[in-house]
Amino acid sequence: MVDSLKNNFLLLPAVTLAVLLYAFIPVKDQKPADFLFKSQDVSWIECRLLSCPVKVGKERKSYMVKAELIKVGKNDGGLSSASGAAQIILPLELCEIYQPGKLYSSWRGKKVDFLLDKAARCVFAVRQGTEPGADGRLFFNAQSILSCDYPSGFWGRIQKVRALSRLHFTRLMYAWGSAGGLLLALLTGSRSYLEDDSAEAFKLAGLSHILALSGMHLSLFSSIAFALGKRSVGKRLAPFLELCAICLFVWFAGKSPSLFRALLCSAAAIILGLLKVPIKSSLNILALVFIVHICAFTPDMYELSFMLSYGALAGILAFNEFVTKPLLAALPSNAGKSLGQSVGAQALTMPICARFFGTMAPGGILSSAVVSPMVSIFIYLGLAFIIISFAFPFMAPLCGSLLSFVYGWIKRAVLLFSAIPCVKLQ
Repeated sequence: MVDSLKNNFLLLPAVTLAVLLYAFIPVKDQKPADFLFKSQDVSWIECRLLSCPVKVGKERKSYMVKAELIKVGKNDGGLSSASGAAQIILPLELCEIYQPGKLYSSWRGKKVDFLLDKAARCVFAVRQGTEPGADGRLFFNAQSILSCDYPSGFWGRIQKVRALSRLHFTRLMYAWGSAGGLLLALLTGSRSYLEDDSAEAFKLAGLSHILALSGMHLSLFSSIAFALGKRSVGKRLAPFLELCAICLFVWFAGKSPSLFRALLCSAAAIILGLLKVPIKSSLNILALVFIVHICAFTPDMYELSFMLSYGALAGILAFNEFVTKPLLAALPSNAGKSLGQSVGAQALTMPICARFFGTMAPGGILSSAVVSPMVSIFIYLGLAFIIISFAFPFMAPLCGSLLSFVYGWIKRAVLLFSAIPCVKLQ
């Protein structure tokens, strides 16, 4: 017991911080907007996009993007500098002009020359904004885009390259059909092409944490980079290549709370390995990462992906030893380990899903044990097929067909487990 406390000395501060922030200290999820006018009088805004547009609403007929305000103006010519954040609601036609297969992909109403992605500097004509809510959120409904470009200079060019790369990657995934839609969701967090019934089935089967960009996705990418690094630059330099690769992956996919957690955990493990510092407790590393994450990006704590990511990994690390040992005595090694990890992950993510979705999926323990390895294989194959397709474009259709075959089995498994009745909470 004493050794356990010594190895996990950061666990108590991390738990205390979590209790204080979630239970007693309200945190606004963004800096409140500040400008001279009433939000209802604003007719246009200039802002910098803080995220990529994501579909919102029950009918999913609009997009939302977080933005940092720079200027606001009124119809009578009034102008004011602005600061703080706002949520911009965007109609479909403004976001789907360049997206393949969408309703507005071939829109020709007027010449367009903009690409909405993180870091873009945009001017929107807006309808009157809402009054900021208790959480400080301010919403504007965009009617049109007056201008959109990326900052000049080296970093601005890098951000534009990222946006174009994500667009071309999206087009490749679209060509791969439903399988590409799942791979796009797993690698970039974009669910624009994920089948609606599949997304709902993942939720009903208790597998929401798999769709969140997390450590599973990053660890697979990391292991591939390390293996390639050992062959190309040697074992001593491979960790540096691995660290660069995971940073590149996070930069491309975007800093979601769950992916940033995975980046911090991977970076800590790599750096400690380079310094030859033994890792006596992975739970202690997770506690350190939690504290650093909360201090750096406190509003992330209210994101569902943040809670699912930390909850799943904390459950696995905390309960794995107690759960897996008896399972290994009764089941084959791989089955016992997979089921043990699933029990640990569901122990903390099931209450979170119950809070957000109002349901509990008792089949989540078994579904996670079965589907998680299948998704890991799917990601490995997807990454390999992406490399093959870019190197040999004529192979892309074949790669898409093979990936669709694997996707078919994943979908069957998810739909099967989603049929297990959920417990609805009042």
